[in-house]
Amino acid sequence: MNAEKYPDLFPTLITSRLKLREIQESDLDNIFEYASNSDVTPFVIFDTHKTKEDSLSFIEFAKNEFRNKTSLIWAIELKEEEKMIGTIDLRGFNNSNRCGEIGYALNKKYWNKGYVTESMKSVIQYGFDQLDLNRIESHCEHENFGSWKVMEKCGLKYEGTLREKVFIKNRFRSMKMYSILKQEWMNE
Repeated sequence: MNAEKYPDLFPTLITSRLKLREIQESDLDNIFEYASNSDVTPFVIFDTHKTKEDSLSFIEFAKNEFRNKTSLIWAIELKEEEKMIGTIDLRGFNNSNRCGEIGYALNKKYWNKGYVTESMKSVIQYGFDQLDLNRIESHCEHENFGSWKVMEKCGLKYEGTLREKVFIKNRFRSMKMYSILKQEWMNE
């Protein structure tokens, strides 16, 4: 990605039901609500939040990622309720390969309603249109059925399983790798 493609202001993305926006301090209670639920955290890189200080640290982390041009971490907000229900991020794109990676976490109360799929499609569109990426990828553990189904619904293709690719929560984990190319996205 060319440095001039990185946004000066945090981009807001609007879908039919959602507003993807910058994370704010006022999201603290909503972040703690989902990040403190141990059903949400087995497959994410962060540990289950024990205190609101953990969630506050995440808010600072998200803001620093944007300032440092490392990644964009959007709050997923339900437009009707004006409630933040999770996050979706695009990271690793600030390089000459024009490749980015998407990750997400969602409040368990909102699983199986299509919100992550809707969010991911919007972020993919943004990555290809605004950041001029050529490839967007995402990976998850084989056991995380819901996550890889989201990737498939968004048009990502399964490329294979990367054995013991990441070390998270004191163990190596194999990851199912998915990706989509700009030309594939434009032709769908």
